[in-house]
Amino acid sequence: MKLIKTCSIFAIILALCILILISTSFILTNVNSFLLLLKDKNFIDALMFGIKTSVLATIFSALFGIPSGLYLAREKNKFSRLLDSLFDIPLIIPPLVVGTLLLIFFNIPYIINILNVIFTFKGAVIAQFFISFPFTVKAAKNAFELIPTTYEHIAMTLGASQFRAFYDTTFKLAFNSVLGGLILSWLRSLGEFGATLMIGGGISGVTANIPIYIYLNMNEGDFQKGLSASLLIVLFAFICVITLKIIFAKKSYYIQ
Repeated sequence: MKLIKTCSIFAIILALCILILISTSFILTNVNSFLLLLKDKNFIDALMFGIKTSVLATIFSALFGIPSGLYLAREKNKFSRLLDSLFDIPLIIPPLVVGTLLLIFFNIPYIINILNVIFTFKGAVIAQFFISFPFTVKAAKNAFELIPTTYEHIAMTLGASQFRAFYDTTFKLAFNSVLGGLILSWLRSLGEFGATLMIGGGISGVTANIPIYIYLNMNEGDFQKGLSASLLIVLFAFICVITLKIIFAKKSYYIQ
């Protein structure tokens, strides 16, 4: 018990640090700046741009990340381990580096003639996808690893197809964890800055999301706009995290 009480002190210190940072920002922010922010066309454009790009990036993360996670969970060989390590790279290197690599690749004359994504909506989606898909892959892999294939084999002996057996057993059991990974991918895409700035250009009202909007306003000396937008993002992130915790707390795993 003494060990737990000692550890709780460190947890409380960390929590106080976060609360002090947030509360100080709220104190220094003018209430009217929040109302003005909601009337700012550039902020609304940045908000809508961020929502659209992050949702599309998350959809692509689901399409590629969930099957990839299943493969990594079921196959334990040198190739799967190599892929697992490769998928960790976007998590390790700075997003700005990812954006630079994408910018160089899509700036190749042959590529740009086929697909021009530099300083465009499509480029921002691609950048956010590359940054966020590892969260979906990792969540899916960890969830599928915990579920034995016995359930699928039983379902197939009862006449279910391989896909139907997987969906009715393994996927339903892993759904909450996979959903958690998708939510993390979405939040990571929504808050992405470096890669989106590099390939999207950070053009105000065109290819700027909320983090870029904050950066542009802080860079121009409009600290109230930047601070109020930052606090709105903090509140939104907190609500999303609480929602995520509730999803995991329910643990409504079942097989029909």
